[in-house]
Amino acid sequence: MKKYVGFAVLVLSVVLFSCQNENEGSQLVNEELSEKSTQIAMNEVAMENATTEIDYEVDFYANAELILSQWKGMGKHWGWSNALRYKLNHCPRLNMEIENGGYPKIITLDYGDSTVLHNGKVLSGVIVIEISGPRSDENYTRLVTYENFGVDSLLINGTAQVTTTREEDVFRTFTSDITFTLADGTTIDRTSVREWEWIEGMNTELEQNDDMVQITGYTNAVTSDGDEYIKEIVEPLIRMRDCRYIVQGVVEITLNGELVSSLDYGDGECNDVAILTQDGETAEVDLSIRKCRFNKD
Repeated sequence: MKKYVGFAVLVLSVVLFSCQNENEGSQLVNEELSEKSTQIAMNEVAMENATTEIDYEVDFYANAELILSQWKGMGKHWGWSNALRYKLNHCPRLNMEIENGGYPKIITLDYGDSTVLHNGKVLSGVIVIEISGPRSDENYTRLVTYENFGVDSLLINGTAQVTTTREEDVFRTFTSDITFTLADGTTIDRTSVREWEWIEGMNTELEQNDDMVQITGYTNAVTSDGDEYIKEIVEPLIRMRDCRYIVQGVVEITLNGELVSSLDYGDGECNDVAILTQDGETAEVDLSIRKCRFNKD
């Protein structure tokens, strides 16, 4: 009888130990997934801000292409006013090539090692914009190439194609295939489709301090670590005037097929705060340093 009791105790101990190991293993996997999804969310904050900046640069100079062409024909150089968003003595070097007949036009923007915006962001590298024809053309497109283009610590290489809606000139579609290199060497390949609607400032082509745009769309991404995720803008993002950060909108991130987080940029006020929701918990995100603190009960 004692032998049976001893054997039963041994079996029970093995079962309990096995269950404990499974629980600890499951907890470890969940913690790793949570940490990974948080890091992806923070990386996306940086890349979303960078993408918004480069899309804005492209659209601003493309909007001004007729004026730039006229000035080039008169032998004038592009003039920079205090209304622009660059700091004093900081602006990209602009070159424009015009084919016989007027198109295509190629605008090259060279930001050098450091072009500083009024909001504190630092741009560097080169953007090349090739405009196929007049905006009224049925097949009007812009082909944009980013050559080691930097926004703060991010490095950007790749291409984007921009189309406009014929009926409403305030609408843009940016279809891009871009590789981001983070400060730690991690690379993220992103394909995106982003719809822009110009809400304010469209009629003042050479003024930047009255601009506001609304952004929708989605991104598919693959990291150099082998993770795949989708970011979807579920409530439109708002980029306002010269604010350093996105001021409104909600994005959701699905990692390896599982919804892991959402990020709420607020209600339109220009500040450096967003709210991250993950695993039923919320965190206040400091957008300036891309760090968050979870609020646990």
